[in-house]
Amino acid sequence: MKSVAVIIGVAVLAFQWGCAGPAASKTVKGAGTGAAIGAVGGLITGQDIGGVAAAAAAGGAVGAAIGAVQEGKERKRQDTLAQQRAYNQAIAMQKRAIEKEKAALQEELEIAEGFRISDAELEEMSGRAETAEERLKALQARRQAAIDKKKALDEMVQRERDALAEIDRLEKELAALEAQNDALAEQTETEL
Repeated sequence: MKSVAVIIGVAVLAFQWGCAGPAASKTVKGAGTGAAIGAVGGLITGQDIGGVAAAAAAGGAVGAAIGAVQEGKERKRQDTLAQQRAYNQAIAMQKRAIEKEKAALQEELEIAEGFRISDAELEEMSGRAETAEERLKALQARRQAAIDKKKALDEMVQRERDALAEIDRLEKELAALEAQNDALAEQTETEL
């Protein structure tokens, strides 16, 4: 009975070792978990203390191997991600360098073209631009005048409609009042 308690204690310690904190490697965690599972398996099968220890050792070896494989896969994945990031950064740097070079070439072309432009050519273009702007202003003014005329006509049409509607209402009202007044006058004459 005492040996069973010792074995359970060892198994619990091995299990805790296998569940070590985040700083422990997958190999260490795998070894601890494997040893704990092996020890528990030895106990379940009814092994003596030597058999339980052998099962724990075998479980630890298998767990360590599995942990090492997982750790290797994780390292490989991390290496691949690091290579991908480095590649993306290199591509981004190349693109920035190409854009910078293009901007420098464009500036050089503009400077070279600026040297070829004469003062007379510049003055002519300035006059042409001013003429075009004046034509544009005149056309915009004509357009706005047409819009203003249309709005003014629409407003006058509405004013006429409102006035005609009021005239019609007043004519009906006055006609009704006159008819009522005539009826009262007739009634007053017949009563007298």
